[in-house]
Amino acid sequence: MRPFTFFTLFLGLALAQTPLGPVPTRDVHALLWHPSGALLLGHHDGIVLWNNSTPQDLVRRRDWDAMNLAWDGRRLLVAGHWILAESQDLKRFRDLKPKGLPALDLHAYAVNPKKPEVHYTLEATYGYFQSQDGGQTWTKLPAQGLPKAGMAFLLVDQKGRIWASLMERGLFLSEDGGRSFRPIPTPDPAPGPLALSPSGTLYLGGQLGIWQRTEVGWRRLWQGTVLALAAHPQQEGLLAWVDGKGTLWRGR
Repeated sequence: MRPFTFFTLFLGLALAQTPLGPVPTRDVHALLWHPSGALLLGHHDGIVLWNNSTPQDLVRRRDWDAMNLAWDGRRLLVAGHWILAESQDLKRFRDLKPKGLPALDLHAYAVNPKKPEVHYTLEATYGYFQSQDGGQTWTKLPAQGLPKAGMAFLLVDQKGRIWASLMERGLFLSEDGGRSFRPIPTPDPAPGPLALSPSGTLYLGGQLGIWQRTEVGWRRLWQGTVLALAAHPQQEGLLAWVDGKGTLWRGR
């Protein structure tokens, strides 16, 4: 693999952006672009659906903390503080009762896009786990070299590699199914949310902006704090994100 070098494109040069409006919640933890074209925002009290610039509540429950949103090809998965639920129609949500997880304080969640029955999660106290049956049963993931983290973002790319962004601990990569991880240098001191384009391009949000991974390093597409990030599942290069002031943007 080529060594990473850093270079930056300044604000306005790499990503044409359009503000969609302020997020109507007290915080934002997760952002997912649903195949229908709607944006889903996970927050401390549920899920907001944003379609045609009009937000509406899918779930509004006090402390129903949707820290993570994932799509496995047929259902939405919601994981967070003492929550693991699913929905196939974005109307009815069913709590899951997984086996093998010692607790349900789930601070990260990801689905393998090529093998949607393979899931990964971070339980805040007990560490990293893997499921081979769509989240029904779980086993401990060795995750050698991956530090324990209170807050993390997990993503599985089209090659089955697992990316783990651990905020101020850095970005890590596993190429052996989660048995071991190695650090990946980034130009951002606080790497955060991850997103994957239809072609497999990796995007990273952080304290300093949105970064696109290239063959020679990282290219900055947008400058500013990024709290949540999503890539459109069909349209290459189309991104949505929430900035540090709570504004939802889209751009490409």
